[in-house]
Amino acid sequence: AVLFFYDLFYTVFFHPLTCLGSFNREEEGWRRDNDWILWMMGEEEKKKGNSFLVNLEERTGGGIFTCHSLDRTLLKNTTVLVKHLDEQKRYMKCSTRNYQGEFHCSWNFTDKRVGTVIGLSDAENVSCAVDASGQQWTCSSSSGQSDIMCSVNRSGLGVACVDRQYCPYAEETDRITLTVYMRTNYLLEEYSQRFYLSDIVKPDKVSIKEVNSSTIEWSYPVSWNSPISYFPLSFQVKEIKGRERKNGCMWDSPRTKVHTTESSQWSVNAKVMVCVRAQDALCDSPWSDWTEYRSVPHSLVYCIQQNLSSRTPSRSMYLNY
Repeated sequence: AVLFFYDLFYTVFFHPLTCLGSFNREEEGWRRDNDWILWMMGEEEKKKGNSFLVNLEERTGGGIFTCHSLDRTLLKNTTVLVKHLDEQKRYMKCSTRNYQGEFHCSWNFTDKRVGTVIGLSDAENVSCAVDASGQQWTCSSSSGQSDIMCSVNRSGLGVACVDRQYCPYAEETDRITLTVYMRTNYLLEEYSQRFYLSDIVKPDKVSIKEVNSSTIEWSYPVSWNSPISYFPLSFQVKEIKGRERKNGCMWDSPRTKVHTTESSQWSVNAKVMVCVRAQDALCDSPWSDWTEYRSVPHSLVYCIQQNLSSRTPSRSMYLNY
């Protein structure tokens, strides 16, 4: 049996374990003081009797507790895990790059510990089963309304999931509730998040190309849903001038201008760095990462091209040799 108990912020807490159920006093071997039952933790003898109080003081109470008859015959094996309740240090983040039903969740597992995912749940009344590898989970409800498959990544600090019942053209009516249980030795930590995909959708970066010397345009990410008339994006454009360009797109100052537009074209000036990012136009979800464009004076481009053409042999020169 596996029991989940609670670490009450380093306070002393006891929980009773019972070896066997109720006895008939006429049964062979029964004694009034039932001292024929021996509790052990590893090779250490802990107590005699049918019941045993586990001391969960400061996370030290977890472990494997066994009860035996006096001839050391195993009667019961119980694993006690202490659940960590310090919510301030644990957080799970989930994201998706489109409306295909796929999403990824990761968590900031406590430093200097290596944990293993031992449980995963989707929501109330939804059962989750794991395959033989212990890395892939399937969560489904008897009604068929939920069918989510998750795989634990190699680092053990994230899961990649797909909702196999998801339809990108239908309105989301039920939030996804994902809870992950991590075990380190006999400490249990719980990570949970509840969301619609529209809450966590973060588009991939846009691609920018030059139309002419004064205009650029960008395209929707390849991974984004189509048609774009049904899945529109809005864009933010940031213009950074002068020496501030060396700080990249993450730089913000009173001189930095940020514009919001539905258009996919923008006029550019020399010596101005343009940064573009995208967001689902129909919901307040995360913005994509910035894509950077730095204009190059055409006089410089022409100079470079002329220099290369005068110094680089053409393929036809080799053919005519």
